[in-house]
Order: sequence, then C-alpha cells, then structure tokens
Amino acid sequence: MQEQPDPLRESPTYLLYELVRLVRRTGAEMFPGDRVRLPHLMVLDCVARHGPLSQREASEYLRIDAGDMVGLVDALEAAGHVERRRDPRDRRRYALDVTEDGRLFLGAAREKRARLNDLLFAPLTGAELERFKELMVRVLAHHDTRFGDPSAASAPGGNGAGGAAPPPPCEPHRRP
Repeated sequence: MQEQPDPLRESPTYLLYELVRLVRRTGAEMFPGDRVRLPHLMVLDCVARHGPLSQREASEYLRIDAGDMVGLVDALEAAGHVERRRDPRDRRRYALDVTEDGRLFLGAAREKRARLNDLLFAPLTGAELERFKELMVRVLAHHDTRFGDPSAASAPGGNGAGGAAPPPPCEPHRRP
C-alpha cells in the first residue's frame, strides 16, 4: 500500500498548532509543576516594564480579555508577584505594581524561557531562527498593529488594520 501525502502538513495553521503543542509539552517536561503560564509572564512583564498600570490598561495593551485578566492578576497577586494599589493618577481606581519577588521571579522565568527556546529551536541556525521570527512578526503585523511600525500603522497604506493604531505591546498611553 502506498503512503498518501498528509494534506495537513501543507497547512501553515496546522503546523503552527503542532508547534504550540510542542512548546507546551516540552515546557511541561522541562519544568514539571510550574503553574505559571506565558499569559502570566506577559502580564508580569508588562507591569514590571510600564507599571503601575490599571488592570484595564494592561488588558488593553496585551489584548487579553478583561475576564481572563482578572484570573491572571489574582494568581500573580496570590503568588506575591504583583500588588493592587490605589492608582496615584486616580484614587478611585486600583493599579497593578510588581513586587520585588515578582521582579526576581520574572528574571528567573526569562532564563527558563531562554532555555526552552534554545532546546526547541536547536535545529535552526542563528540566521534561520532570526528569519523565522521575522516571518512570524510580519504575519502578526499584517493583522495587529502592535507588531508593526507604529508610524506606518495609521498611515494610508499601513498594515491594513485601519483606524488609529493601538499602542505597541504594553506601551501605555499616559494621560496628561
């Protein structure tokens, strides 16, 4: 019996899905018991770099559903990585701020992610990995202005998103 070609292997979305599954599986094997997922790290990184931020601001910057953001922040707060404090710009609201433990945790998590990336992308040369990242960013930029040139995103003939460009990943719009 002759082997039939697998049409799924021709689908970039299928291959991307399988790559995500590989990332999750390998991460779970490398770091068993680690309950912190990438969305937690995204929030923690955003707050560490640009905090204090309201939960709503972080949700908008990262394009994470507000309901999902509540669970992520609750988990980060319970772990002692972030604190909810009164927003100095508006005392009626709370703002997220990273704790010292959160900064230390984030540094360690970045190192773990780097080891995971080294293992996963070992078959690629440095140049191939850079090209792979460039291609992913290009696809993302076509659909999401956070990944493109902010000045070109709102210009006519920009990346097709239309309208005013949202901030780049976790670049807060500060009120005057």
